[in-house]
Amino acid sequence: MNNEFNNNLSQQINTSNEQISQPTYAQPQNQPIQQPINNNYIDTSSNQTKNNKKVIWIVIVIIIIFGIIAFFYFNKDKNKNLEKDITYSTAFFIKNEDSKYALFNDEGKQLTEFIFNSASNFVNGTSLVEKDDAYGIIDSNGKMTVDFGKYSYISTEAGMYKAQGEDYHDFLIDGTGKVLYDLEENDLNTFIGEYYSILEEKSTKTYKVLNYQGKVMTSFPILENIEDDPETNEEDGYISVFYNNKNFIFNEKTGKEVISFTDDKHYCVNHVEDDGKIITLNSCVGWFQSQDNTYYKFIKDGKLYDLNDKCDQVYYENSNLVCSKDNKAYLLDNNLNVGINISKKLYLDNNHYAQNKEGSFNGVDFYIDGKVVKNISCRNIKGTGYVEKGLYILGTYYSSSCGTSSGTYEFYNSKGENAFGKSFARADNFDKNGFAKVSDDKEKYYLIDTTGKKISDDFDNLSLYNNYYIVTKNNLKGILDKNGKQVLDCKYSDIDITEKQNKYYAKLSTTDSKYILYDISKKAEILKLESSPNFYDHYILITKDNNEQYYAYNGKLFYESNKER
Repeated sequence: MNNEFNNNLSQQINTSNEQISQPTYAQPQNQPIQQPINNNYIDTSSNQTKNNKKVIWIVIVIIIIFGIIAFFYFNKDKNKNLEKDITYSTAFFIKNEDSKYALFNDEGKQLTEFIFNSASNFVNGTSLVEKDDAYGIIDSNGKMTVDFGKYSYISTEAGMYKAQGEDYHDFLIDGTGKVLYDLEENDLNTFIGEYYSILEEKSTKTYKVLNYQGKVMTSFPILENIEDDPETNEEDGYISVFYNNKNFIFNEKTGKEVISFTDDKHYCVNHVEDDGKIITLNSCVGWFQSQDNTYYKFIKDGKLYDLNDKCDQVYYENSNLVCSKDNKAYLLDNNLNVGINISKKLYLDNNHYAQNKEGSFNGVDFYIDGKVVKNISCRNIKGTGYVEKGLYILGTYYSSSCGTSSGTYEFYNSKGENAFGKSFARADNFDKNGFAKVSDDKEKYYLIDTTGKKISDDFDNLSLYNNYYIVTKNNLKGILDKNGKQVLDCKYSDIDITEKQNKYYAKLSTTDSKYILYDISKKAEILKLESSPNFYDHYILITKDNNEQYYAYNGKLFYESNKER
């Protein structure tokens, strides 16, 4: 294999934020690919039997409807589970004073004794552990899926495991211990930090692209007339594989092919929109290669598009596909036609935008379908770019003829109408919750909705942070929820919000230098502490005078250690 599959590299496996020193497992790796981009029903019948029959039919219809809803609901959850992070686990390891590891779960329950010399990250629900120079595999419930001594040596391999049996015979196994492939007859090529691999099946002369479960995502014949090995790249949970002038794009977690296409260049994924409906690609090269030009393609709703004849580059920005041509940016419409130049504009779409009128102090022109529908004098647009809620901010400047002074701000709709009939001393764009931060006097700030209605109290300051608003009054802080409702009054010297296990928590610093761990969703205090807590993925750690206390996010103290023992 060439540098794409650079063998004989070793990798130190580290568990982030868990303070576990991991064993070193030898693992062949490739050199990473460089990426250049970056029914109302009325019954008039007097026949009771007929009425009863109709009632029965209505009940049947209702049952069917609920059945359909339930089907889609549960399948939706199933699909969501497929999209879970493959390294997600409800279990984690902690090391004691004797450098031994034990397994705990998120509730603070100890699942094993401190018996392991080392442990790897959990991937696909299992972890590689070592005890007294013997190797085994454990699941997140603390059950050994592969007992110690069954294999002389085990190493982690892209979400799976390489296990060495008698006479140094190697097998590829999954986390349950099921043998997937005999590695005496096949070569496995893995990649640093990635959870997919390429198997060279020698008996059939076939390349197989495997996901982290060992599922074959695609396969293709090994061609003797092609010297180059398959090239790969991963970005945002999507894998690209290139061989024999064909590109394959896969969803890494589901193992499903998104699209495949023929091209003489390898295309790498450079951005995936959250719902996966838009994926942008660029031609990419290995670290040892070079290219004169970069080419771009994108996938929209499962179809491949190429606008190289119109655009130098196509990228996704602020919920829109943008075409770059000759160092200018243009908006693509729903039919992928090149539309307006978006520089120096506030825009909703290709047919609704505003820009400063050419010339000094000529105000702002509002455009609909390419025509100016209104000019607002003595104002300039505040900033440029996409306006998701269709409300543009204009700033006033001094004009005796207009009777305006500089430094006030107004919201306008796409027709050029003052949306709220008033001005503000300060105004920010609407956020993802549909609120805007405004001030009437540059002293107090509050939130308004898209109708201009005030939906919060006045505060000295407020800012959106991790889906909540941290607000300040008299130098003390509090929290508003995403609806602008008060969660915590302003009585804390500092607040830090974090998301753990899909829940939001706040570390509250009191005015007497104490700390409170607060569950925001339950609106409940979990812990009161003397020392500042540190948030980790599965637990909260308090360190004081060489003593370490481990708390679960339910507030349970589940383990203590002293480094001086």
